[in-house]
Amino acid sequence: MLTQGRYVFDNNHILEKSYDLLCAVFANKEIARRSDPTDDEAPLGLLEKKFFETKVTRLLIEIAASLRVMSDQMFKLPDNNPEKITYDSRIATIDNYDFGLFDDLNLNFRETCNKIIHSEIFEFHFREGMEGHETDVAYLAGVQDKEVDWKHLNGYVRLSGKKFKDTWIVLLDIEVFISAVVKLLIN
Repeated sequence: MLTQGRYVFDNNHILEKSYDLLCAVFANKEIARRSDPTDDEAPLGLLEKKFFETKVTRLLIEIAASLRVMSDQMFKLPDNNPEKITYDSRIATIDNYDFGLFDDLNLNFRETCNKIIHSEIFEFHFREGMEGHETDVAYLAGVQDKEVDWKHLNGYVRLSGKKFKDTWIVLLDIEVFISAVVKLLIN
């Protein structure tokens, strides 16, 4: 019989999606550093505008939804099940991670996945580029002050929604979330 009577997850597939998400978030900085911030037709910037938000949104939701279903399934297993024992041990560790900046909700991993899935607002947070921009040649040569101002994703996304009548807000740290996924799924 092939079925276990529950969803079967390919941890490597979830990890690959996590890697793709991390790469997209980290690549944003380099694309911003190499794309002229005053040129709306800069090829690399155009490519990122076309795909970045949908890719990050899709990956984050797919990862969170898969892990939430996995959490439900693990909860239903008997306490003496070896798979559940391993899962619970790993969850106990990652539940102590700080998933969000200014986290007054004290989110554990499962609740973080819930916030990702149920968020009504999803906004990227940016910061000013500290390094010299590729087009700021005089600054890079060390003969002039920095002239090109540019921004890139700072690694946080703002999630917001309502639970009953209460509004919640989370500044999710993507790197911490992905670190937790890796800790949970890699043997």
